[in-house]
Amino acid sequence: DMNARLGENVKLNSRYTKLIIVNKHRHKKQREHEIMALGRRHAEIMTEHASPITIGDLFEADVNGQLPHIVVLQGAAGIGKTLTAKKIMLDWANEELYQNRFDYVFYINCREINFVREQRSVEDWILKNCPDQNAPTKEILMTPEKLLFIIDGFDELKKVVLLQSYLIITTRPIALEKLGQCLKDERYAEILGFSEDERKEYFYKFFGNKEQTRKAFNFVKDNEMLFTMCFVPLVCWIICTVLKQQMEAGEDLAQTSSTITGVYMCYLESLLKGHSSTSKQQVQGNLKGLCSLAADGIWRKNILFEEEDIKKHGLDKPDSLFLNENIFQKGIDCECVYTFIHLSFQEFFAALFYVLEKEETVENSETAIQPVEKLFEKCEKSRTDLMLTVRFLFGLLNKKRMEEMEKKLSCKIAPKIKNNLLTRVKEKLSLSLFKYDMLPFDEDTTILYFEHFHCLYEIGETEFVQSAMSHLSELKLLHHTFTKMDQIVLQFCIKNCCKLESVYLDTCTFLTEDLNKNSPGPSKRSHW
Repeated sequence: DMNARLGENVKLNSRYTKLIIVNKHRHKKQREHEIMALGRRHAEIMTEHASPITIGDLFEADVNGQLPHIVVLQGAAGIGKTLTAKKIMLDWANEELYQNRFDYVFYINCREINFVREQRSVEDWILKNCPDQNAPTKEILMTPEKLLFIIDGFDELKKVVLLQSYLIITTRPIALEKLGQCLKDERYAEILGFSEDERKEYFYKFFGNKEQTRKAFNFVKDNEMLFTMCFVPLVCWIICTVLKQQMEAGEDLAQTSSTITGVYMCYLESLLKGHSSTSKQQVQGNLKGLCSLAADGIWRKNILFEEEDIKKHGLDKPDSLFLNENIFQKGIDCECVYTFIHLSFQEFFAALFYVLEKEETVENSETAIQPVEKLFEKCEKSRTDLMLTVRFLFGLLNKKRMEEMEKKLSCKIAPKIKNNLLTRVKEKLSLSLFKYDMLPFDEDTTILYFEHFHCLYEIGETEFVQSAMSHLSELKLLHHTFTKMDQIVLQFCIKNCCKLESVYLDTCTFLTEDLNKNSPGPSKRSHW
């Protein structure tokens, strides 16, 4: 399990929890950050009559009787694509899956392909991924119809490698258009994360101890926002990790934040507790280096880093705090590459880069990092992948959280950035969502501007939110499907909109997920 702490061996079957997988049509253009789009898709599927499929169904005939040769298994970062790929390998090896269909199954990590300089044949890749170096490769290749290759992480692939056999290709949505140009007659399936029952099962598998499980699960279940976020397996793991550490330290679980920023801060602080003897200067230097690396990568759309990148940001020193932690680490299958354990951690540290006070020095021309004003501008105009970074930025500027950062991380916070944020969000709320008669509103526009509400929820500071919405007397929302998380955010913002006199809803849908079911199915849907 890649999500186990370093040095901790966790068997895949002891931690693996079934995920919701559904058939999916060809990808439409993404109009929001992939994690946020996933949340919307997850909620919508739970209201439809869609039947989930299993990994054993991936190569079954479709409604037209066609048998696929290629299955594209898509999903957002952290949703469980790699874990599912390895579960397929394990079940096949244990003679529990595809026994009459495939004689051989090979797992290929796209990161490894990227960092192989010389050209390699299919035979080379078979030998590389086969425990028997004397395997009869020529004989194996004579029956391609009995071979399955699992290509994991197509979105990370910098070369095009296609094999003439059965394929399962995992990818994030960002690479679907590129992938579609290479394929024909492929089947698409999508991983949607955990249902409520599966979330509960994951908690039991993670904690083991019944009393800890009951205490942790009941706490999260009572916190609607935390529980909703747990449909993403990686976020569920982070929340479980933070709660377990708090219980073992005898701390009050009530201090766990209900925002994603707060949960990530708790995780970072728990890691730094193990370095209490480290000097403040060393913590500051390491943290700033990690943040600049993260921001540089976000602007370059880069999630894989080589030794040269590490050195450029000052993280190559022997005393670096983060290279051996469960935040940023060497690849398991390819040790010449570093990566954050999850894309959202890179986005979190990229946001932290803008929050930390900078030294009065000339900007490093070798990086692609843009000023914070450009971050907002690009997010609103073209780069929806920056949405979560902006949301984290708001969350980090909560007054109490800034005080904790200065105390626990020994870092100074940039003094002007919070006022700049307040000014900007006031302008955007005035010029966009609330000028109903002046702008051509559609679903995409509303999603973009409702993101300002999520940012206000993330900062969670009453005075700031009330100031940002102080000029609003009328709220108009159009063409929007409200997930459970959206509804929590809307309730929070309306409560803090002191001069609000009326709320106007037009063509809006409020989804109520039936979380007591193990699979997608019909549930309540309110229309306005």
